[in-house]
Parts: sequence; structure tokens; C-alpha cells
Amino acid sequence: MSALLSAQDLNDFIGPGLACINPVVVNRSDTNGPTEIQIDASGNPVEVSIDDGSSNATAKTATQLTPAQINLSDCLACSGCITSAESVLVSLQSHTELLSVLRQARGQRDPKDVNDMGVMKSKRVFAASISHQSRSSLAAAFNISVDIVDAKLMTLFRDVLGFQYLVGTGVGRQVSLAYSAQEVLLKSGKLADINNEPKRPVLASICPGWICYVEKTHPHVLPYLSAIKSPQQITGSLLKRLISEEADVSADDIYHVSVMPCFDKKLEASRPDFATGEGVRDVDCVITTKEVVQLLLDENIDFMSISEAQDARMGNFQAMAPKLWPTEKSWESSAGSSSGGYLWHVLSALGDEIRKTTNLKVIPGKNSDMVEYHLVTVDGDKEEIVAKAAQVYGFRNIQNLVRKLKTGSKTGARSTVTARARKSAGAAIATLSPAEYDYVEVMACPGGCINGGGQIGAPTSDGDAVGLKEWRDMVENKYKSMRSSVVERRSVQEWVATIWGSDIDSLVTTSYRAVEGFDAKDAVPAVLVGDKW
Repeated sequence: MSALLSAQDLNDFIGPGLACINPVVVNRSDTNGPTEIQIDASGNPVEVSIDDGSSNATAKTATQLTPAQINLSDCLACSGCITSAESVLVSLQSHTELLSVLRQARGQRDPKDVNDMGVMKSKRVFAASISHQSRSSLAAAFNISVDIVDAKLMTLFRDVLGFQYLVGTGVGRQVSLAYSAQEVLLKSGKLADINNEPKRPVLASICPGWICYVEKTHPHVLPYLSAIKSPQQITGSLLKRLISEEADVSADDIYHVSVMPCFDKKLEASRPDFATGEGVRDVDCVITTKEVVQLLLDENIDFMSISEAQDARMGNFQAMAPKLWPTEKSWESSAGSSSGGYLWHVLSALGDEIRKTTNLKVIPGKNSDMVEYHLVTVDGDKEEIVAKAAQVYGFRNIQNLVRKLKTGSKTGARSTVTARARKSAGAAIATLSPAEYDYVEVMACPGGCINGGGQIGAPTSDGDAVGLKEWRDMVENKYKSMRSSVVERRSVQEWVATIWGSDIDSLVTTSYRAVEGFDAKDAVPAVLVGDKW
């Protein structure tokens, strides 16, 4: 387990599989007779032949063994574990790997190629994108505004780490929201041909922990998943396209780092679908908010002592963005939940298509992570429900969702009775009826992305200790303090067409598939999972 993780961070944990079923490749040696594993004087494991007293025994030989490794691609191919990627030690998705790549790039600078300050330029172009949730977490941790965090991050990435580009993920989010709304409108029948049978519910797919869970354990849910990519991946594709054209470099020479609130985003970035045929990934490295703090500690950088880039303090990030990048949108948030506002935006789009006066009714569920929303038209005293959606966070609620999708039942008998009882007492309660929903915003973490496992935890030292709920509320308030802009679906789609061209599906859509497990009878398990990780 990563040194940055603790058991308390694994809030999307269900239960371990019996084994990591990616088999270790066993290379049989040519040595005749029995062997054993020993540790040599340097501490390395070696395979040593044993003299068993037989006539064909050979002289002792020692063969050094190669350590088994599990990388992100292996994890994606595994169906023996239904926990998130937070329990996997990943070697190529970390702040230490980022620092290593930066140091290597500095050693490859051309003495003849210098910038205006006389500093040698790196042959490799470095770009970073930062999520809204990570900015909020840093603001809460250092007790400063999000604007000041943004200004300090600009100085950190540009002047200290040597990045040439820095953007927020707001543009990628707006693209993802716009096409998510269009997808739901089509599948709900609002924009579809009259002969097309409405297909619902559409389940949000921007949470990679949720996606891995479905692919490995509940393939019956796959047809319901949204095909729209997450802001992280859309941002990566757009950045590499625009920087490549602007700086006249190949996409392979652009190293894109994404700062995210969740360790699972490392898994998402490593999906083979999110790389070109030449192996160029949209996102080369994902580091979490926690890892930003660890990077500062490792490099002896005092975040509060970092100067605030004056252009950033004035709200001007254009200096570090590609020329065609909508900079203001990049750093602005959007209405709705702190997980991206997908449900809110989808319901808004559905309401716009109805062209009638609508109200939004909120129906709480059994816990704060299960909420139902009804979009109703109002005609005098008459109300009609025209669309339903739900917010389902945390695996306790997700398990109920996938079970009901499999059975096809609208509600369980027990939940129906409870709902009726509470309604008779004057309080309606959501009963999680996926067959009735147009859209479901699903997130693996309780509380959603703002409470991701990669976020900075609540202070625990004496005098500064804060309760978990209070801390989550503080981070949420920082998120809500950010400037917000309306997502204009048609304007966003026109901009995308201008930048990307006709093959828009390659930018905004992806697909998911069931992950089949190995037949373990002929394989040696790489990792056996016990009570401890």
C-alpha cells in the first residue's frame, strides 16, 4: 500500500478478492534437480540448485530472480479484487515519478535554446491540469482562498517545477457535461426518433472506482453506463492536440500531469482506450492532492511562502494556457454537486427541452448519499413528473443500485413499506427505483469527489483537530466559493467542432467491457490477499 494511504482513506472499500489473479510468469531454469530460494549477501533473492545426492546432481548454481511487479495495466486486467486502485502500489503514477521525469528533462536541455530569462529550455514540454476538488482541498488545508491557491500553484508549476502549461479542468468538464446532457436527451427519447425505445437509466461513468467495480463484478450494468469521457481525459486530449500544434512538437514529447482528488484516477489514465496506437496517453501521470503536499515536503518547499503569481491573482491564466484555450472557463466551476454537477446539468437540459415551467423536488433517501430528484411541470394546482434522477454515492448505496438493476424491480418490498409509512407521517423518502430514472450520478466515495481518497485529511493534532464531517463541510464550502459559469451546450459543441474537427466521438466517447478472470488452476497467484494489505 502506498505510504500516503491509510485504512481510513479506503472509504470505497467493499471486500478483498481471494487473490490477485494476474499470474506470475514462472520461467523454469535449465538446472536439473531441486532448487530453493535464498537471499544472497547483497540481499537479492536467488534460485540455488540443491545437491540431492542423486547421480545426476550438478554443481550448485545461483540464478538471480527478477522481482514480480504489478502495474496499473495489470490491475485493469484483474477481476479478483473489487476494491479501488487505492490499495495498489503504483510505480509510474506518483509524485516521485514526476520529480524523476522533471530531473531527467533538465539534464536533456539544449544550452543553445534559452528562454527570455536566459534559462535553458527542456526538450520536453510539461503541462498540468488541476481539478476543482484538489484546489478546494488545498484551500481548506492551508486556510486560504481558492484564488490564492490558484496563484501559488501557478508559481509552483511554472517557476519552481518548470512547467510550460497549466490549466484548470473546467473546459474538459464543460465538454463532458454538454455531451452527457445530449446523451441523456437521446436515450430518454427527448431527442430520439419517435420509433426509438427510450433507454434508461443512464449511469454516470466519470468515477473510475465505480467503473472498475462494474466491469469486474456486474457486467449486467454495462449497457446503462454513460459513454462520455471524464473531464480528466477530455482535458488531456485537448491539451495535447492544442499544445502539439502551437509548440510544433509531437504529442509524445508532451508530458501531461493531472492533479486529482482520487487515487482511482490513476487507473483511469492507464486504460488502453485512452492512448493512441503509438502508446501516447492523454494523461501521462496522475498525482493526488495528498501527493502535491508530499511533493512539497520532499522538495522542502513551503507552500505558504510561495509567491502569488500576480497575473493569476488578477484572474489571468492565459500566460500558461494554449492560445485557443478558453481560460476563464478553465478555472470556473459549474452548478450542482461538488462531483461535477452532472445530475443538475442533465435535469436542466431536460427542463429546457420541455419548454414549460418546471420545479425541482428533492426527495431524501435513507442516508445523505442517496437523494432522488423529480423534475415536475406546474399547471395551476396540477403537477406532473416529467423526469427523475438520483444521486447515489458510496458502495453501500451502489450495491442496492446494481442489485435492483439486475432484478428489474422498481423497489424492494421492505423499502416500499418504509416509504409508505414515512409518507403517511408526512415525510417522503426516496426508495431507489432505477427503472424510473433518466439519470443517476454515481460516485464510489461517500460524499462524492470532494471526499475522494486522495484529498488532504482533517487535521488531527491537538488544538487543530477537526471532525470528519466538519472537515468535509469546510472543503465543500471552499468548492462553493469558486466562481461558477453556465454550461451553454450548443456553444460548447461548436467550440469542440472548431478545435477537434469532425471526429468528435474520438474526443468525448469511450466504451466499457466486462473483465474476465483467469482460470487460476494453472496460474500462480501474484498476491494473496489476507486480513491485512
